[in-house]
Amino acid sequence: MCDLITYVKMVKQVTDNDLCFYSRNWISPSMGYKLADDEKVLEVLKAVLASQKTMNSQRELRDRVLKELRRTDPGTTASGPRLRKLAVTSGLARVEIAWRETGGKKARVMCPVCGSRLLPMKNETVFGGTVTLGFRCPACPFRTSMKRKEPTRYIFTRKAP
Repeated sequence: MCDLITYVKMVKQVTDNDLCFYSRNWISPSMGYKLADDEKVLEVLKAVLASQKTMNSQRELRDRVLKELRRTDPGTTASGPRLRKLAVTSGLARVEIAWRETGGKKARVMCPVCGSRLLPMKNETVFGGTVTLGFRCPACPFRTSMKRKEPTRYIFTRKAP
């Protein structure tokens, strides 16, 4: 820590008052939060989905899960994408995805929803060849045509037990 502060003083040529800003925000050795383990997150996710059947956005799901997580352990956190992936892969929730087409020409390899490898959807032509129509995810409901699609909204619905 001391070497890092010396480096900042040399490179940035800061005063001691400025150094206080750097040490609190940029060079802090502790993160100030703790990541919750997957088991705990799944328990809380299950409880949150039991209390409300449908969440209309990933942010709403994250806010409710964090509220429950912080009741037991105030410093814990979990990101929205992590919660989304856990909800999809664990089978606790069904996910409806709204997306928009983008101008990107390059096809996707990995699913933007759960991170699984996308599989090609092929069709046989009249002449005996095959044509790739698009890509689908084996783990979640994400599907895309040859045009690149970006998810814009996730709607989480509790699955029946």
